[in-house]
Amino acid sequence: MKILTAFAVYCLLCQGCVATTNSSIPPQSDADAAVANLNLGLGYLRQGRPELAIDIFNRALSFDPDLADAHSSIVVAYDQVGRSDEAEGHYQRAAELAPDNPGAANSYAVYLCRTNRWADAEPYFRQAAENPTYTTPEAALSNAGLCALASGEPDKAESYFREALGRNPVYPDALYHMADLAHQQGNLLQARAFMQRSLASVTDSPEMLWLSIQIEGQLSSPTQAQACATRLKGQFPEPVQASQLFELERDAAR
Repeated sequence: MKILTAFAVYCLLCQGCVATTNSSIPPQSDADAAVANLNLGLGYLRQGRPELAIDIFNRALSFDPDLADAHSSIVVAYDQVGRSDEAEGHYQRAAELAPDNPGAANSYAVYLCRTNRWADAEPYFRQAAENPTYTTPEAALSNAGLCALASGEPDKAESYFREALGRNPVYPDALYHMADLAHQQGNLLQARAFMQRSLASVTDSPEMLWLSIQIEGQLSSPTQAQACATRLKGQFPEPVQASQLFELERDAAR
C-alpha cells in the first residue's frame, strides 16, 4: 500500500474558479494578480501541462510570496515533472503560512518521509492528525505509521496504525499494515482478523489478497487460501502477486 495522500486533489480544488486564458481584465493589485495566476496555473495542471503551471505559479508567487495555495500547488507540478527536489521549500512555506491547514502539514510530512527524515516528519503528521478541522485524521496517522515502519520503528508504527483505526475502524491502509505486522511477528490469528476486516470493507487489491493467501496457507486453511487465490487471479491477472501465485501453482503441479 502506498503512502499515499489526496493532496493533489486538495490542490486542484483550492480557492476560486479556474481561468484557462489570461484575456480577462488585468488585476488591480498584486494580491489580485497572484490569485489570478494561481487559478490560471491550476487550470494548466488540470490540462496536464505541469511545466507551464510551474511558470505560472512562480509568477503568482512573484506578486505575493506569502500565497500559501500557490506554494501548495506548485509542489504538485514539481512532482509531476520529476523535480520534487525543488519542492521542499514550497512544502515548508505552505505549512508555515497555513498552520491551521492539516492538508499542508500532512503533505509536508509525507515529503519529509520520502526523503528519510522521520524525526522531522513526525511533528507535522501529529499536527495534521490533531487538527479538529481535518476530516481524515486517520490518513495522517496511517502515513505516520508507514514512515515509522520505513525508519525501522515497528512498535511506533503499530501504535500509529492502531490510533488510525481508533479514528476509523475500517481504514484500509491501517488494517492492511496491522495484518502485515502481525503476520511478520507470527501472530497469524490476529493477522487473519485484520485481513478479514480489510477484505470485507474495501475493494480488493492484489497486495491484500496475496497477504491473505499467505496467512491462510500458514494457518492450514486451504479452502480460504484458494478462495483468495481465485479472487486474485480473476481480478488481477497481471500484477506481480498473481504472477508469483501462478509460479507457485505450476511448481506444485510438477
